[in-house]
Amino acid sequence: MDRWIWLSFLTLHLVWGGLFLSTSGCTSQTAIAIVATGADASTRDSAFVGPDGVADVVPRDADGSTGDSATAPDFPDALSTADAFAVLPEASLPETAGRETAPEVAILQDTLSSGPVTLFSDAFNGGYEVNWQLSVSSDGPVTNARDGTNPIVTLDSTQTDYSRLRGNIIGDLFTAKDVTASMRMRVEQAPSSTRTIRLDVRQADTSENIFYAVGAVVATDGSITNVVILKKVPDGAGNYTMCQLAAGPVFATPIAMNQWRRVKLTVSGTSSVRLVAFFDELQVATFTDDCNSTLTATNGATVANGGCLADQTGLGIQVEKGLKASVDDVLVTTP
Repeated sequence: MDRWIWLSFLTLHLVWGGLFLSTSGCTSQTAIAIVATGADASTRDSAFVGPDGVADVVPRDADGSTGDSATAPDFPDALSTADAFAVLPEASLPETAGRETAPEVAILQDTLSSGPVTLFSDAFNGGYEVNWQLSVSSDGPVTNARDGTNPIVTLDSTQTDYSRLRGNIIGDLFTAKDVTASMRMRVEQAPSSTRTIRLDVRQADTSENIFYAVGAVVATDGSITNVVILKKVPDGAGNYTMCQLAAGPVFATPIAMNQWRRVKLTVSGTSSVRLVAFFDELQVATFTDDCNSTLTATNGATVANGGCLADQTGLGIQVEKGLKASVDDVLVTTP
């Protein structure tokens, strides 16, 4: 009997000790792999949380090995990484009455925004009438056309002063103040003097003739020579005038006719406006408009600024006199 009691006591002691060791073990560090984003999991870098609580990065070579060829981790820029992860400390896990109620695991948290948001997109698959105002006689000829099987729109100002499309004039499609707007375009007939093909972005609520724009400059041989940032404002005499805010460098090799190219303008700010122009995704010109300083019109006249134009996000496409051009794939996103 005494022997049975002694064995029972010993068994209870061992079980109790095992339970004690099990619960106390939750305070130790656990190696947790956090895998950075990449095209192939075998080539991703891994970070491990070691006993000292510091994340150790194990860089991987292109073949997936962890050789010594990489002396430092080469992470992608955080702004272009889809996901970023953070390991929260154990103290953040819920507890009740001093006892752990959650398993000892890493909690992963997305710490980056989802990126640009598409506000407007038009590939003209249903014709320009879907998202743009119907062309009237004062707009010049605008027609739905095709480039092979791809629907496009052609603006012909060879016999008129200009040809244009207008959209989102009252902000019915989107109302964001900070936007990036772009379009593909192709010159199909040369003008008799230097002209521009413009994408107008963000306008005043008083008139669709007051706006910011990015323009592709077209020479008399039909080639695109450079890109400019423009602003159209009242001329002080009851009309409107165009001002060139900034000009990108002249291309070493002008872009010949009949080539599809993309122009883009980023507009941000409501008390001071930052403008950035791109050509085929290459940044070519920038300007910061204080919205107060006088401007110089393309005819040389000094004119009032016209303000920040943060009232509505109107869109416009305009082909100046003597030009014939086609456009496609208009896209507006948040910056």
